[in-house]
Amino acid sequence: MDVTLLKVTAVFYLLATGSFIVYLVLPKALLSRLSPLILLGGFLIHTSALGVHFFQSGYPAVTQFREALSFYCWFMVGVYLLFQLKYHLTVLGCIIAPLAFLMSLAAFAFGVGTGELPPELKTYWLLLHVTLAFLGNAVFSLAFGVSLMYLLQEFQLKKKKTNVLYRLFPSLETLDRLNYVFLVWGFPLMTLGIITGSLWAGFRWGNYWSWDPRQISSGITWLLYGALLHGRITSGLRGKKAAVLTILGFAVVLGYFLLGGSVFPSRHAGSFE
Repeated sequence: MDVTLLKVTAVFYLLATGSFIVYLVLPKALLSRLSPLILLGGFLIHTSALGVHFFQSGYPAVTQFREALSFYCWFMVGVYLLFQLKYHLTVLGCIIAPLAFLMSLAAFAFGVGTGELPPELKTYWLLLHVTLAFLGNAVFSLAFGVSLMYLLQEFQLKKKKTNVLYRLFPSLETLDRLNYVFLVWGFPLMTLGIITGSLWAGFRWGNYWSWDPRQISSGITWLLYGALLHGRITSGLRGKKAAVLTILGFAVVLGYFLLGGSVFPSRHAGSFE
């Protein structure tokens, strides 16, 4: 992967983070337009870095942890920018931009060396599986963002505070509705990611479910989000409980993504025996 482009990407994400933070203090129309544009600039450079890697190596940049972290970050920013086009919720970028910068920074902590693609990964299943899985996780990142905003807004209302955040944040009803929208999109994508991964494992290793640590964590997260979505549809689960469960689900996703590979041997961490 082109390291120079990734460094420039991280700089843009840092600048976007600063711009979004200033927007929280000075909610001007100029900053409302400028902050997403800076983030878009970082996203375009990030796209170039991923494209350079693909054309040089012939496969997407997801085979090493640092590459997967960068790819996840790219999807998250891209999904947010698409969301911003429709809903114009600039304040959500105050959560997404810092996450993007920290994920980019963390990717550098794992070195910049490149490795040969293992034979097991030289298949179209790689791109299909990781795209669906990462896209689902990216949507859940936004669900996490609006859920966090919901809890903050509820806290302000209970304390009867009317500061800048209160005026910038949407109503609790709007945030709860957006949480539901993201769950409706994210859950099917995660499901397809798990299905394609299981099919790939079955065709390649002869076992659709091998109790791989990543499969287990994905299954737990799938059950959690599935129960949450089912509760929202059938039992009227909403509000604070839905927000807390959404944050918990994202914590499982991000926590295992960051730490699971170093704790539990897994094919997703490079063990293909």
